[in-house]
Amino acid sequence: MSWLIKRSDNNCHIVSLKLRERKQQRKCLLLADIHWDNAHCDLEKLKKDMDDAMKHNSPIFIFGDFFCAMQGKWDHRSSQDALRPEHRGGNYLDTLVETAAKWLHPYRKNIAIISPGNHETAIQKRHETNLCERLVTLLRHEGSLVELGSYWGFIRLSMEFREKIMASSVIHYSHGYGGGGEITRGLIDWSRTRGQYFADIYVAGHIHRRNLDENIMTRMDKAGKPHQIKQLFLRCGTYKDEHQPNGYHVEKGRAGRPIGGWWLDLEVAYHENKNLSAFLSYRASMT
Repeated sequence: MSWLIKRSDNNCHIVSLKLRERKQQRKCLLLADIHWDNAHCDLEKLKKDMDDAMKHNSPIFIFGDFFCAMQGKWDHRSSQDALRPEHRGGNYLDTLVETAAKWLHPYRKNIAIISPGNHETAIQKRHETNLCERLVTLLRHEGSLVELGSYWGFIRLSMEFREKIMASSVIHYSHGYGGGGEITRGLIDWSRTRGQYFADIYVAGHIHRRNLDENIMTRMDKAGKPHQIKQLFLRCGTYKDEHQPNGYHVEKGRAGRPIGGWWLDLEVAYHENKNLSAFLSYRASMT
């Protein structure tokens, strides 16, 4: 394997990215709000992005709302237009998990984490079944290393060369909260998050926006000199095509939303001051 994952706590995981050479670059695929079972999910775009992850031997992180799970007869938001034919019948939730595991089977060795979003937690609250846990169990049974995440958590990304950790950075992830208004577009949420959780990279979804913000923090280094570090704030888009002529989304006065997630590009870099250890250089690009 070109990467490994292990759980270090209930909300924490460590992902080791194996390098063939010191200057090798690695990529991670960050996704949220896929709404895979919705008839309006752009499965063609999702397949392309996950095929690219396989091509680059990249771990895939799914931060909530992989499932839509809104088309049960109990849900006032349900719509036959959003229900795929294979999910019709009397065992809706069971069918969601089984068909999702089958669709994800080709990517099982690339998926690192699947964490719940508000759609999955709503199902667990009302029906006492954890869709993400059931999906993870099926994928692990088929040889996947995938771990079940939490609604929020931390991931330490470590770049390793010949069993030695060269550099690492910490991701704080959360499925997200709030409404992502037309003016703030969720950016104000990052001010709250970074005041409560410290990380190098912050990732969230939930509001079906896609944006990037960068922050520079200055602190004193080990040599007693000012040193700057970069923080990235990434909001993942969705894979559900919200641009429909009618339905819940347009009734709330919302237009289309960005389709896709983020590529996180990683590389070990070195300080000019040789007394300082190497660090992980990272940048993000849209899928």
